[in-house]
Amino acid sequence: MNVLIVEPKLTSIAPNIALMKLARLCELNGYDFQYIRGCVKTNFIPDRIYMSFIFTYYSAIYEKTIDFYKRLYPNAEIIIGGVFPTLFPNWFDKSKWKNPFFDIDRFYIHRGMYSDIETLIPKYNIDIIEEDKTSKDKQNRNSIVLYSSRGCTNKCKYCAVPTLEGKMKSYHSIKDNLEIGLKELPNAKSVVLYDNNFTAHEYFDNIVDELIDFGLPVDIHGLHVSAFTEHQAEKLAKLKWGSQGLEKSTAYIRFSFDKIEYRKHVDRAVSYVKKYNIGAEFFCYMLYNFTDSPHDFWMRLVYSQEISKKYGKYIFLFPQRYEPFDAMKKYQYVGEKWTQEYASGIRKMTTWLHGFLSIFPNGNLFRWIGFTEKEFFEKVYKFGTKKNYRLIKNSTDDVPEIM
Repeated sequence: MNVLIVEPKLTSIAPNIALMKLARLCELNGYDFQYIRGCVKTNFIPDRIYMSFIFTYYSAIYEKTIDFYKRLYPNAEIIIGGVFPTLFPNWFDKSKWKNPFFDIDRFYIHRGMYSDIETLIPKYNIDIIEEDKTSKDKQNRNSIVLYSSRGCTNKCKYCAVPTLEGKMKSYHSIKDNLEIGLKELPNAKSVVLYDNNFTAHEYFDNIVDELIDFGLPVDIHGLHVSAFTEHQAEKLAKLKWGSQGLEKSTAYIRFSFDKIEYRKHVDRAVSYVKKYNIGAEFFCYMLYNFTDSPHDFWMRLVYSQEISKKYGKYIFLFPQRYEPFDAMKKYQYVGEKWTQEYASGIRKMTTWLHGFLSIFPNGNLFRWIGFTEKEFFEKVYKFGTKKNYRLIKNSTDDVPEIM
């Protein structure tokens, strides 16, 4: 069988682990296969095409991708999985994708997890045929990426994980992943765990011990600040820390400050990071435009500054604008307590400040964003309404330095 594995051409940092596992499945079954990122015509004629679609707001790119391969290989079986088809299978029920020459439909939507690949190790050294690769392509292939667990113990309303992955499932060991990963990527710079909730991992100590023994820098996603314990901090302090395989880049220990109620948890987590001298900067994803308000957003900045000063630690805040599950375009949804100007302005201001709102003990950030809530939102509003607005007379020389 000839299999084509297609990853849509998106601006993303993380490789698609599910598709890398599909490549491993093809290898184990002796299939001939190609892995393509984007829309590329080759001499390879597939019997089956796998695609994975995640965020709904990339629907225009997904439609273009399906159209391209449907025209190119009209007789191939197409199987599409991921968050998007799991939540909205009816979107794919388009007459142009149905085969008019056969009674048997060869266009399939897979909902939920794909059990055939779940326990497989991703194929790390897969050859990728890429559409028009440019300097804007951010995917890095120097990391051993994996999950040490699936699902989550939480049921956050803004998250699709409970629907897609279900209850928390912890793996007892990742040793095989690490060994095969290093064999296939001998120049790997780091290990990246894309778990949803590593702090709730049933075998937390065992996984961390394996990472310590392995010796490569680690970047762990999905640490829940409300569940972070002192014991976990003490264990994590023994790790080397890295940043998604990127050399000369700041290493982060990643949490979230999605709710103002997390204030005490952020305070406690920063105290643990300092106490055990964890070798990574404190990082928080910061959801906004959901059920929060602009005032809540400002107060999270104020509390972060207080915590930073209290412990003498940097806090890197990464605001993330909430998008509903059914958003077919990005940056259109406006939360009940928000305006488009404020929601867009925060995103543009953050981009101008090198991607973060960086809280330093000396309070330097507030010189640029405003010392009061009124000053802050006046500047946010200007960012949201003017395309080329600059805080300091169109000069980039005065942009605060971000470490």
